[in-house]
Amino acid sequence: MSISNPLLIGVLGLALSVTQPALHAEEKTLRLYNWADYFAEDTLARFTAETGIKVIYDVMEGSETLEAKMLAGGSGYDLIFPGDTVAERLMRAGSLLPLDRARLTALDDIEPGLQQLRSHYVHSSQATVPYTWGTIGLTYNAEQIKQRMADAPVDSLDMLFKPELAQRFADCGISIIDSPDEVLAVVLHYLGREPRSAKPADLAAASELLGRLRPYIRKFQSQPVSDLVNGNLCLSLGYSGDMTQAQRTTDSAGKHTRFQFRVPREGTTVWMDTMAIPVDAKHPDYAYTFINFVMRPENMAAISNATGYPTSNAKAREGVDGSMRNNPDIYLDAATYQRLIPGQDIPQADMRARMRVWTKFKTATAQ
Repeated sequence: MSISNPLLIGVLGLALSVTQPALHAEEKTLRLYNWADYFAEDTLARFTAETGIKVIYDVMEGSETLEAKMLAGGSGYDLIFPGDTVAERLMRAGSLLPLDRARLTALDDIEPGLQQLRSHYVHSSQATVPYTWGTIGLTYNAEQIKQRMADAPVDSLDMLFKPELAQRFADCGISIIDSPDEVLAVVLHYLGREPRSAKPADLAAASELLGRLRPYIRKFQSQPVSDLVNGNLCLSLGYSGDMTQAQRTTDSAGKHTRFQFRVPREGTTVWMDTMAIPVDAKHPDYAYTFINFVMRPENMAAISNATGYPTSNAKAREGVDGSMRNNPDIYLDAATYQRLIPGQDIPQADMRARMRVWTKFKTATAQ
């Protein structure tokens, strides 16, 4: 049918011009908030190619910033990646959307050990899907440690928490992760006390141990990889992924340095980064689509290979690089899971008391 009425043509033209911005505004877009470089190189491009949903990827500066944005409301994000204890606080505050399990395709594929650990997160377990995870343990330069102590107890916190042993490695450099809650939990557990305690007697015992250790600590940092690779450190208490990243960097540079990582036999903390949908997300449907896409075994394996951290999908293991998949200190057995200390959302007053111990430790003068 042809239209010849000039007035009608003008009205239709005006209507089309008005609807064009609306159509553009409805473009399929997912806004997510995550740590930098926390996907495989092609994860987002493949998601867009498959679904037609474009991704706006904002990089998270820190957990504190994420928490502040969510508690303020109106962040504009459709999908966020909070750590386990942050997710607990956000869910308790009503900032996360309880997930519809019927819309999630891979919940039954989550590592059994992680499933058990999730039961400790009473607020957030129904609002999150585990993403990547790991432990706090000992990364070390195998040759430098062996040179200084041939029978070093590399699977024990003794080599760090006993001053007479730490002294033997101080010249090649020791670092500790700059995370007071994690470190104090490990120290208190090592001392046979409640890991998340803020009791004066417990904190005094932790402070005494840390004070005797302080002269031998070169750095406090959460990213020791560069210093490990450059030979500025030989022993680090930190994330399990540090070893994988340091080894990859060393290998690509043609060096022959060998790094190892051990989960301390005394026990240690475990962390999980999760996927969660803000309660005020504008496009929760797209967030569900992304979660299901990422949770496919082949996509989870690619993310694990890229980041150096294990992912939550048990079926992804067979696609993970053998250096991680076959390392019992990275992909853990059931007995090791039993030695892990899950995160805990502790009261602010307790957190302040623990922070005072940490500040005293960090600011003490090293010899």
